[in-house]
Amino acid sequence: MSEPKDKILAVSWEMFFQFGIKNVTMDSIATKMGISKKTLYKYFANKTELVSQACGWKLNHPEFSFNVNELKNLNALDQYFKFFNFVNERIQRSCDSLDYDFKKYYPEIWSKFKNTRIIAFQNQLIINLKQGVEEGFYRPELNINFISKNLVNFYLNLNSIEYQVFTPDEVFNKDMHRELTLYHLHGICTQKGIEYFKNKFK
Repeated sequence: MSEPKDKILAVSWEMFFQFGIKNVTMDSIATKMGISKKTLYKYFANKTELVSQACGWKLNHPEFSFNVNELKNLNALDQYFKFFNFVNERIQRSCDSLDYDFKKYYPEIWSKFKNTRIIAFQNQLIINLKQGVEEGFYRPELNINFISKNLVNFYLNLNSIEYQVFTPDEVFNKDMHRELTLYHLHGICTQKGIEYFKNKFK
């Protein structure tokens, strides 16, 4: 993939993330990039093609990974705190209509993207859970498959409105995320892990 096209996909995804897909037009992307629409259409025949390729780009460029070098020398809880901080930063800028727009206007693209994203996200969380068990921070009897799926279900459904009991202000609130993180850690940690994260969350 050429560098200009890669940058267009990165900027497009960030705009979709912040404003929703419906509200982002080819015009607005071209303006944001400082390029002409003609240049944009040189790489993408239409918006549907752009959305599809932006999804592929996103899957190949995760914003957070437990596999990156800067986290490999950290213990599992310190890695999870990095994840916690990452989520806190992202929830302040996410758009609650992104998933809705995906499902309504691009259902086939959405289905493929969603299924691949679920598997990739779960695999990332499994890495952290297994490491935490090995280090004695997480309980050895954990059902890792269940816990990882439960976390995926929570984080990828933050924007869901069908059975939402939290208000939008509560969903995208750092304090709520902190409480839910503490709730999660109390459930999976050994006493050693609890003492460690209590010092971190003072």
